[in-house]
Formats: sequence, structure tokens, C-alpha cells
Amino acid sequence: MGRGSGQGTSRIAVCSGDQLRRDALAAYLSGLPDFTVVGRVVDGTHLVPLVELERPHIVLIDGGQRPGDTVPTLQLLHGRHPSARLVLAYERLSAEDFAAAREAGVAAVVPYAHGLGGLVSVLRGLASGVDPDANGVGLTGRQREILLLVASGHQVSEIAEMLDISPGTVENHKRRVYAKLNATSAAHAVARAATLGIIGSTPAAQPAPPADGPRGDGGQTPLAVVVGFAGPVLDRVVTTLIGHRVAVVREHCPQATPQIHWHRSHRGPVVRVLVDPAADQWRVGATLGWAAVMVHDGRVDRRTMGEALTNGVLALVHGDHVEARLMPAMHLAAGGYMVMDPASSGLFTDSMWNWSADLPPVVPRLTAREHDILRSIGRNQTVRQTARALGIAMKTVENAQGHLFSKLGVHNRAAALAKAYTLGLLQPADGSVQLVR
Repeated sequence: MGRGSGQGTSRIAVCSGDQLRRDALAAYLSGLPDFTVVGRVVDGTHLVPLVELERPHIVLIDGGQRPGDTVPTLQLLHGRHPSARLVLAYERLSAEDFAAAREAGVAAVVPYAHGLGGLVSVLRGLASGVDPDANGVGLTGRQREILLLVASGHQVSEIAEMLDISPGTVENHKRRVYAKLNATSAAHAVARAATLGIIGSTPAAQPAPPADGPRGDGGQTPLAVVVGFAGPVLDRVVTTLIGHRVAVVREHCPQATPQIHWHRSHRGPVVRVLVDPAADQWRVGATLGWAAVMVHDGRVDRRTMGEALTNGVLALVHGDHVEARLMPAMHLAAGGYMVMDPASSGLFTDSMWNWSADLPPVVPRLTAREHDILRSIGRNQTVRQTARALGIAMKTVENAQGHLFSKLGVHNRAAALAKAYTLGLLQPADGSVQLVR
């Protein structure tokens, strides 16, 4: 989660019952140099133990449409940890809710209407009065590293070799992690840390996601495979990733990627960062089911946009905005979300409507259920959200989605969306697509 206990950063915990907002806030704040996200949780039940463990400087709570419901949690946190700055974000706030929140010790209330810029401004104002070295009793940076490696299935000897420390030192750190998390085993510690949002859920504890589905929950820092020709933009990309403590692999020979060691041993999400890619640099990641972020120079034409989406690109970042936007885009793409520059959204819908020169003219006949699934993809809903909206089982959604992909001749959700536009199955003007910005 975040970048560990970085020097000069304010530690922040995020709580939201809305998964998209929770993921987006954590990913965005993790990409800023002055914040370290120590955990993200769904409600007050999990927030209290997270704050007990990590002692964050700031606690950001998303109150949504019912901010008054958060008051008991706010009162409890303020009573136990009065030094923590409590921030309440909300959609609507009554005078009674405001008075109750202030009495509960809230340091700031921020309406959704102020946007991310307003929220970050408030957080930075609060952070200016805290001691960034007051890290409480939470996990140290080394303990987080070891916990993440344990969660990824590495043995003590492998962890010792990777971190260049002795196996005995690894065991000592593991014991301290267990004590802090009140855990009795590696599995218990990983489950406890995942519940508190300190790390993402261990891949070994869940079935592998399909190639077209989410590639991580945004809580675990992805491994970045950087593709592109040498130049100042690629240098800035690599420098930015290293500065955020992201593991970076420079891909010089795309055909060899599946055979090299890190691909076989890495258990977490992999995101390719394509810097103005050439034709032969697109496809390897797509065949392996990896998400991709494309860093472009602003001259993305319709055909390039279609090629990007067909080959797994879920995020577009302008080369001028690498330092500010690459990390948030990577975290969201790893979670399966589509992200693009505001200037690119019009090009996206135009390209999907017009990119048809190389596609067969025959429009497949879809069932009513497949149309429902297609519209759900256009709304950027997950399989779980689709199942809930349609009142059917997730397995039914997955089966219908597989039939839809087969009829469209595609292998992932982005390609299905592109094909649907070109065949007229979705209209740019009907509001089906909701782009995460």
C-alpha cells in the first residue's frame, strides 16, 4: 500500500464503502510524493483496528450521502487517537450532521463538489502541522516488504536472498509482524493485513482472474514492464517508477518476455507501460492478460486508439504529465479500471465509432442477455456488479460474457467495447460508456 514509510511523507488511512472511490482515492494519494497510504478499508469496523496498528497522521473517511452514519466511528477514533486528523468527505451534509461531526473531533469536511484538487489541498494543509517521523507502532518499511513477499508465496530463503539479509533476520521480522498483527501464522498475518488494507489480498488465496477481468485491487504495487525507444520521455517514466519504489523491468526483446525469470516468479499484478510503442511492441502483454498504460505524445489517431484498446491498454497518460499521473493511472489499470486524459475521451468515442476499415461487416446476432452484458461492459461494471444489477449468478455473467467475446471475435473487455462501437452495437451518444478520469 502506498510506498512504505517514505521520508517527509504524511501517513494517511482511507475508508470508503464505495469500492471505486476507495480504490481511486488510495491510488491517487499513493502517487503523490507527500502522502503514504498505510491502508484502505470499507467501514469503521475495520478502520478502528487499522488506526490502532498504523497510527496514521490523517484519516480520510468517505461519508457519501449519509455522513451522519460515520459519527460513532469518528467519536471512537478521536477518543482513542486525538492526534489523528479526521477528514470527512461527503456528497450532502445537513447542519445537524455538521455539528455532530465537529463535536466528534473532525478536523475538516470536504464536499465531493470540490473535486480531488480541493481534497488534496485540505489534506496538505492538515499535513503541514504533523510530524512525518511519528510513525506510531505500525509496520516498518522492511516489515511491509517481507509481508508482501510472504503474501506472494516466497520462502524465507528466497526473501533473504532478494533483500540481501540473513534468513534469521527474515524470521525475526516475521515474528514482529505476527505480533503487531496479532497473528499466529503467515496465512493469518496476510489475511489480517489484507482486511486492514495494508496489502492487497494474496493471489494464492483467490482464483486467478480471467484475462479480461481485474488485474489486482490497486492495493498492491504492480510490477512495471517498460516498453519503448530510448529518449527523454522513457527516462522520465523509469525515473518516476523508481522514485515510487515500483519494481521496473525494461523490455528490450518483446518475444522473450514470457520466458524470463521474473515473469515466472512474480505473483502480483503486472502492468506494461508503453511509451509511444511501435507495432511489434503491442501484443505480448495482451496475450498474457496484462493491463497496459500508454504514455503518448498527444498525437494519438483513431487507428492507434483502437489498436491500444484491442491490446490491453486501459489508461492513457500524456507525456507531459508523467510525474503527476502515471502512478495513479497504473494503480487503477491494475485494478481493471479504464483511465484516460480528459482530452482523450472525445477521441475515444470518435475512434470507436469510426474505426471499422479492417473489421468484417457482418454484425453478430446477440441474445438479450448478451446485450445486457455488453451494456454493462460499456458502463465499466465488474462481473460482480453486473450480476447484482441483473439479479443473476456471477457464473452466469461469466458464461454469457464468454459467449459474447466469441461472437465478437475478441478476448477482453476493452476489445469487446471497441468492436461493439465499430459494429454499431453501442452508440457514442447513448451514454453507455462511463470513463474514469
